[in-house]
Amino acid sequence: MAPRVNDGDNEQHNTDKPAPRLALESAALASEQDLLVLRLFNHYRHDWMNDIQILMGYVQLKKYDKLQAMMEKIKDKVQQESLISKLGIPSLIVYLLSFQTEVKELQLHMRMSEEIRLQELPHAHEVAEGVKALMEGFKQEAVSSTNSEVNTLELTWSKQDRTLCLDISYEGGYLPERLQRLEASLNSRWKTGGWSIRSRYDERSVVWAAAWTY
Repeated sequence: MAPRVNDGDNEQHNTDKPAPRLALESAALASEQDLLVLRLFNHYRHDWMNDIQILMGYVQLKKYDKLQAMMEKIKDKVQQESLISKLGIPSLIVYLLSFQTEVKELQLHMRMSEEIRLQELPHAHEVAEGVKALMEGFKQEAVSSTNSEVNTLELTWSKQDRTLCLDISYEGGYLPERLQRLEASLNSRWKTGGWSIRSRYDERSVVWAAAWTY
């Protein structure tokens, strides 16, 4: 008579099989995250070196009258990056801060005049995922554009009483029907959270105004 196979041993053996694959997937994910951090570091290092070189150039050429404006520009940039880092949802913060390192066809400008803590709002993660979706949509338009001019995307966050506002302004080439589909998708996605989008489409520009009352 053939010896019986212990089911428990067999189950344990089967459970152990995927372990190497899981280890490889975890290593790949960690590697991708490390690369993202490196790209982010290199981007900001390059950005700061450019600012320092401009300041040094003004000093060497004795153009002292230009220093104040340059220092104000640097101060504003630091303030905006600080406000972005306090949005409260790590995945969105990393996405926004690393966006320019991944995309060369679209210049991103973020404007906030005060601290906004998205994590304190209902449906905050749904809002964050929607913001990333709309940025991916405009990125696709910029990448697909055959126009040689610079494409720009500006996001302006603000609060009015119990309403959070996000104004989106895009300048560049785009397909109206594609962005209109994205707008309809986001309106459907956000309606449970009280969001609404108003829009205007011109030949080379798009303006969206999203508002959410909480």
